[in-house]
Amino acid sequence: MFTDMVGYSALSQRNEALALKLLEEHRNILRPFFSKYGGREIETAGDLFFVEFNSAVEGAECAVDIQTALYERNEALPEDQKILIRIGLHIGDVVYIEKHVHGDGVNIAARIEPLAKPGGICVSEDVARQIHNKINYPVLSTGRHTLKNISTPIEIFQIQLPWTKGIPSEKKMVVSGKKAIFTLSMLAFVILVSLGVLLLKDRNRSPDFSETKLRLAVLPLDNISADEDDEYFADGMTEELISSLSKITDLRVIARSSIMKYKGLPTDIATVGKELMVGTVLAGTVRQMGNQARISVQLIDVATQDNIWTMEYDRNLQDIFKIQSEIAQNVASKLKIILASSEKKQLEKNYTENSEAFQEYLVGKHFLNNRTPSSIQTAVEHFEKSVKLDSNFALAYANLSYCYTLIGSAGYGSAPGDMATKKAKEAVTKALALDETLAEAHAALGYLKFRIDWAWDEADKEFRRAIELKPGYATAHEWYALFLGIQRRLDESLKEIKTAHELDPLSLSVNTGMGRIYHFRNEIDKAVEQFNKTLELDPSYAEAHFGLGLAYFKAKDFAKAEVAVLKAAELSRRRPVIIGVLGAIYAKNGRKKESDKLLMELQSSPPTYDKEYATSTILINTGRIDEALKILDELVKIKHGTLVYFNVERSFYGSDTEAKLEPIRKRMGFKD
Repeated sequence: MFTDMVGYSALSQRNEALALKLLEEHRNILRPFFSKYGGREIETAGDLFFVEFNSAVEGAECAVDIQTALYERNEALPEDQKILIRIGLHIGDVVYIEKHVHGDGVNIAARIEPLAKPGGICVSEDVARQIHNKINYPVLSTGRHTLKNISTPIEIFQIQLPWTKGIPSEKKMVVSGKKAIFTLSMLAFVILVSLGVLLLKDRNRSPDFSETKLRLAVLPLDNISADEDDEYFADGMTEELISSLSKITDLRVIARSSIMKYKGLPTDIATVGKELMVGTVLAGTVRQMGNQARISVQLIDVATQDNIWTMEYDRNLQDIFKIQSEIAQNVASKLKIILASSEKKQLEKNYTENSEAFQEYLVGKHFLNNRTPSSIQTAVEHFEKSVKLDSNFALAYANLSYCYTLIGSAGYGSAPGDMATKKAKEAVTKALALDETLAEAHAALGYLKFRIDWAWDEADKEFRRAIELKPGYATAHEWYALFLGIQRRLDESLKEIKTAHELDPLSLSVNTGMGRIYHFRNEIDKAVEQFNKTLELDPSYAEAHFGLGLAYFKAKDFAKAEVAVLKAAELSRRRPVIIGVLGAIYAKNGRKKESDKLLMELQSSPPTYDKEYATSTILINTGRIDEALKILDELVKIKHGTLVYFNVERSFYGSDTEAKLEPIRKRMGFKD
């Protein structure tokens, strides 16, 4: 689906304030319809939308609903207040390169859209054939049309909506400047592909199409404070700047975990640009002096290494969010991004004016990012102090909730699961009560609904809301990808994890997540390749070794699986769930003694979150299914977090046991 507002460019020249107001309202009207019909927003440029759907019928029904809603809105309004759009629909192949999509599906949809009447919908012959007799309005041919840069004339159809009957059709295709650039750049890419000029060694890491000024990295701010202990403040300010800039829809900002590798190193802008595939870099220094902060920043063009903009701020800590807002808005201005008023509102939020609460929050974030059981517990203590100092600090509550979810469902602590779950829910409820538009809170609630409550529809809704509020939020895309994968919505899952990878290309977690999604899709060769790429980034990352072992296990290459899982067990200090898989590998290899030895190790070890689940894994693979079912039955009752993988890992337990395990999956609420 390709959409465009009628007369937007002309209105912008006449009355920019009104144009921006209508642009924002137009976006707010369309986006819920995209979500309702499973549409994925692929490209947005000003008043243009490019959206992908799972079927032509869903795309057409969405288009009809949108035009109906706009018609009803416009009826009682004067002409200058109306929002009219044209919509084009086409079925065709697309090529994914980072965040961009190219190919027939894009090009023809973009060419068809201007042929629609204002308030109307035009579709290609392929779409017309698929939606025939499946929507409530006639689909009528408008004849064959020669489209620019399309060699063969194609038949175009219109969905005949009642309010478009008296409106004359467009005879010529008029393309605005911004659309010409948009569509011609796509067409140019398609030509390159057809000529075989473009060689993609790694579709996830192609710098040729990513080095744009609208793709930005915030380098770790240098701490120039007299006290080295203020390092947490510099790291925290870096992360908060990334967070602020990620709220700008038209900007792609690299996430924290990918930029921290440059901390403390000499900065070579060209190298950063190449490694992170960015066209612009924000660098700077920070100095904390009691209750004062001095922040200096410079925006640098990677291609020329020229300073685009430089500014120094010397303010009280209570003004820290105002500084972040000013920096973000200045960056947008210098990169010629027009902010919608909703984006400005998000950027201008002042989460707290209590400097002590803010500092406790930053320290909490520092320990949360370390992601160990002990650091998570320390993070909880600091977030608790933060909300005690400012009971209206929604962002601190959201992070506190996430910490408790990790403790209650992922084994990051010794607190009882029910107590941690209760605290997680209380914290996220408080965060949303304070700020319903906080993306971090919606993502935390989605993760909680996913890992703890198994409330699948609610989790889906919360993840979508988080991404809508903060499109550049890599963590939300990563969590949503895992959720979709476990729901077996595997095409959607792969697209979400690729978006997360675009935003956070050096993240070990995201790279491992991509390997898992390939594993879920049964694309084992791609999974193995991806896990090995992750290990090139960090050979000591236990989760990547573990994922590699699971992939080899699924391929029945038990020798390689053993090597990978043994390494994961060593690096993770013999995490129970990994020991369980190792025992299963030994069992499949006919090495019952080794398997029994690991089972005894688990049974005699102190209680841990994954212990019972790991025990059931070995029992199933050694044929003791009834014993395993008793354990799994109890784990289902308490909604054990690790069981969420059950829906995509049934083959791990063997086809001979799958039928006996099917009731477990059904009780968890998974759909076929």
